[in-house]
Amino acid sequence: MMLSLSTNVMFSLPQPMLCLLFITLSVITSQLALSVFHKCAAKYKLEFHNEVAGIVFGGVSLIYSLVLAFVIVAVWDDYTDLQKIIETEADKLNNIITQTDALPDSIKTNVKQTIYNYCDQVINNEWQMNDRIKAVEKPNAMRGLRQQLLTTDTENKIQQNVLAVIDADLNTLSDLHRERLNHSHSQVPDMVWFILDAGSIMVILFFFFLSVPSLKLKRIYLSFLVSFVAMCMFLVYTLDHPFNDQNGVSNQLYQDIQIQLKSINNIPPG
Repeated sequence: MMLSLSTNVMFSLPQPMLCLLFITLSVITSQLALSVFHKCAAKYKLEFHNEVAGIVFGGVSLIYSLVLAFVIVAVWDDYTDLQKIIETEADKLNNIITQTDALPDSIKTNVKQTIYNYCDQVINNEWQMNDRIKAVEKPNAMRGLRQQLLTTDTENKIQQNVLAVIDADLNTLSDLHRERLNHSHSQVPDMVWFILDAGSIMVILFFFFLSVPSLKLKRIYLSFLVSFVAMCMFLVYTLDHPFNDQNGVSNQLYQDIQIQLKSINNIPPG
């Protein structure tokens, strides 16, 4: 019930709607499981002991909540780190664009065209799930530019200093590019996902052993419990897959750079 959502479904629905759908399916599944459990309990005439079951349920819930809390904090830190990497990368690109104003027009045009192509590669290739996995090994538009700038003759000391600063920014940009691509895969190990999935199921199934005055009231309690667990699991999945559609991270900063280059410097697409 709490297994990871498929990528295709993630792309097909808005995130809030998908979250509500996941919660609804989880609640329906748990209610059906509760009905089966009560039929089995009636058949075997199981006795309910809230005193013992309540203590054990509290311990299991505490352990599960601690594990879930640590995972949420970890994936949130990775998510915020990715946002900082994207913002820093965009700042470096803007810095390079500004620094090229001191260079000759021939070099300036080439640098800005390369930056435009780099942003286009990020938006149309690296942001796509299938292309992003092998993007670390693929050459990007900045590698050739750096080699070209290193062999460029300068006319004065100012241009030489500008090229040195641009080269330093390109070096930093290469590191940021690699760090961003490293976030393309899940940061949560498979074993942790297994523990979260198994823990969710165990907490919900253990609730079945608690005695409630009426079955209707028990179903209401179960719905709240399952909804909360489902929301937490959905949150972990969302933060752990930040590049999926409808998620928080966006390539808008790269689009803004392209718009800036096209409007001010008349950079053609591609």
